[in-house]
Amino acid sequence: MARSPLPQRLQNALTCRDALQQVQIYFAPVRHHSPACSYALRQLITQIKPTHVLIEAPDSFSAILEELLNNKTQPPIAILCQTDLQLDQIVLETNDEYEEDDTANMPAHQITRSAFYPFCSYSPEWQAIQLAKQYNAKIQFIDLPWAEQVTQEFTPQQSKSLLSETYLKHSQYITQLAKKLHCRDHDEVWEHLFELRNFTDLADWQTFFEDTFIWCAMARLDYDSSSLEAEGSSQREQHMLTAIGRLKKSTPDAKIVVVTGGFHTLALFEGLWQNKLVLPKKSDITRFNRQQKNGDRDRTWLIRYSFDRLDALNGYTAGMNSPAYYQESWLSMLAYEQNPNQSQTTQGYRQAQALEFLSAIADKLRKKQSDSDAIGFIPLKSAIEQACLLAELRGHYGPGRYDLLDGMQSAFIKGSIHDVRSDFWQIVYRSLSGNQLGQIPDNIASPPLVNQVYATLKQYRFKLDDTLPKITHIDIYRKPEHRQRSRFLHLLAFLDVGFANRLDGPNYQYGTRLTIMFEDWQYLWTPMVEARLIELSEQGTQLEQIALQKLQQSMEQLTEEGTAHSCQSAVKGVIQAALMGLQSYFTQLLAKLSTYLDVDNNLLSVVNCGHRLLYLWQGRDFLALNASSTLLALLAKLPQQAFFLLDALKQPNTEQQQENLKTLLLFRNLINNLPEQLDVKKLKQDFYLNLYRLQPRLNKAPLICGAIDSIAYLDCQISQSELDHKIKVAFDSGAQYEQASCYFMGIMQCAPELIIHSSQLLTSLDELLAHWEQEQFIKILPDLRLAFTQLTPKQNAMIAEKISKKYNAQKEKLSFQQYKFSDEDLQKSLSLELSVCQHIEQQQLQDWFKQ
Repeated sequence: MARSPLPQRLQNALTCRDALQQVQIYFAPVRHHSPACSYALRQLITQIKPTHVLIEAPDSFSAILEELLNNKTQPPIAILCQTDLQLDQIVLETNDEYEEDDTANMPAHQITRSAFYPFCSYSPEWQAIQLAKQYNAKIQFIDLPWAEQVTQEFTPQQSKSLLSETYLKHSQYITQLAKKLHCRDHDEVWEHLFELRNFTDLADWQTFFEDTFIWCAMARLDYDSSSLEAEGSSQREQHMLTAIGRLKKSTPDAKIVVVTGGFHTLALFEGLWQNKLVLPKKSDITRFNRQQKNGDRDRTWLIRYSFDRLDALNGYTAGMNSPAYYQESWLSMLAYEQNPNQSQTTQGYRQAQALEFLSAIADKLRKKQSDSDAIGFIPLKSAIEQACLLAELRGHYGPGRYDLLDGMQSAFIKGSIHDVRSDFWQIVYRSLSGNQLGQIPDNIASPPLVNQVYATLKQYRFKLDDTLPKITHIDIYRKPEHRQRSRFLHLLAFLDVGFANRLDGPNYQYGTRLTIMFEDWQYLWTPMVEARLIELSEQGTQLEQIALQKLQQSMEQLTEEGTAHSCQSAVKGVIQAALMGLQSYFTQLLAKLSTYLDVDNNLLSVVNCGHRLLYLWQGRDFLALNASSTLLALLAKLPQQAFFLLDALKQPNTEQQQENLKTLLLFRNLINNLPEQLDVKKLKQDFYLNLYRLQPRLNKAPLICGAIDSIAYLDCQISQSELDHKIKVAFDSGAQYEQASCYFMGIMQCAPELIIHSSQLLTSLDELLAHWEQEQFIKILPDLRLAFTQLTPKQNAMIAEKISKKYNAQKEKLSFQQYKFSDEDLQKSLSLELSVCQHIEQQQLQDWFKQ
């Protein structure tokens, strides 16, 4: 693309650059995770052989510089940086409307803010560190400490990347440039203009970095100074200016290479050279020293990172996507650098890379697709040819990432691109992303909690060497070691570590699949797991201790909030403690739960609590509970507490009656399943005595009355004759039709078979219907239909037979008749169908009818 005249400001900036090089300050404006930038930077440092290499990264990172330089440190890695903030401090910084006096009563709340600074082998910042080590240059990080950046940015995120490229992505200049170059987005523009240059052109670092500077500086011109200051860029740039000037002031002969994101380079050129080199004033150095001191609040850790995590982070504008693809591009550049005079050209290296990736992707697609859809040799050959031809058409020195994707889309997809299943593209992008996991030295400082968890997982034979999801099948009943694995995984899940999630197995919180003897968990060790463990390290050095603190806090929170359903909520913590194997705290939790039970005035909460405790009792051997007697005493206490709350069943509201009916059935189910040691027979008698004590006050809750009578009959608490009498009274001619129908609904929802076995119920309903007016019948008809849906087809047939006998109706009159068609009728139908089909074709509506 032909060059256009540069804006005067950029021409002046390039003049500043030339002047700065005269005083031995060389800038490398880079894009994060760019192999092309790294290759050009290698040539710059190799040629200049600087005494100092300055890198745009928080200067608090200096604390782990030795770990970065360790030979055992292998990318992808990341620096995890954390700092603590007071919440009231953030409110003050971000809300001008607060008066100073208003903050006196604000509660102080500390939050942790985290950020990642990732490196891969081809990151320019990583190459700068390695080359500085090679040439014995001093390394200095020159950006604001993370603690200072947080207060400048005012962002609500809990964690972010320190390599953000948001401004480049949203630049109007780059958007228009993409349209002019027929590129889809800023990533394709970058690849088209920079990544796919000839290797010999990349080696011309002066020209290359001039071009990257112009690209980034033109994007910067879209933003005014106020927006840059509000976002924190201006403050960071001032800190970098002071760091560079301070070094030059103290060491005038220093030969300096400065590696920064290209977006900031314009401000650094202008700030350093205003007709001459601008050295920092005393006030600048004072502020710089204060900010460095504030950086003492930063906590930095070197952690393993992964390609797939890096790719996800890059998706949020933190660098280039598809790290596995660009890793191979980088290796091609290094191979060329070692043998620049060999016959292999730039195009040859990139074509070989395209062939390797396409073959690998095709192989993965074959494993996922059926034989009829499998990608053979011809589509693979066609995709390679398409990618190479597209590269040639677009003026590239060999196929790039977008050429590769377009070639696959053209050759691998047979129909419409919109018909392609998402798993096709998932395989493609995962292949380009990769799952390589970095390595860090074993002896570096790490929080004890990270080491403890990692060692424990290794002890339990979990595979932690990559980031591919894996499944573990745990025999929780027969193997004690597996039981310990299960408890440890439940502990990690409770603390939201993000290592594993349970796919199958007994669920003691909801009482499902309790007879299953195995648990299936999906797990993977990711950088986010390490980050979460580091965050938890602030709370203690033992996971069990941290889990106990969390359980205690949740219990205390229930007390402070006065939660109405406190025992239903508290019992979840009891079960969680049992699943995690926290036996030392289990008895205390049961005692705390007992106090909640004393004050809980919600019947459903108490009943649900009872069911969950029953699940614990059923699994007491598996869970190895050492408080069985306490648990049994609590189960004995539960029904007595619930008996006092049965008055809640008298609520007249129709919807509430339905909810109360469900609660009543849950209570009955709980009583029927209590342990034999509790004299279930006596408890069942007390249950019905309390219900019949309540029945005179249920005149406005007929649904509950019907439910009570039906379950009492099923549990042999009343006889058939007693039930018939109760039904007769409920359907008495003086009864209101709404009351009677609700009573009938209560019976049908609890024991629908009674309408077959109790002649009185069917007779009473029949007599009631005979006395109803048509309007009453129509009004109640939907409820009657709903009631009869409780019956099976066979039961419906039995009722129909009873009705037909009572009214002497012949069976044929109750059956649907299938009318027979004559040959003439059939011919007419076929003729009509043919005519309709022809009309549809004439109107070209075939596809519409298919939809």
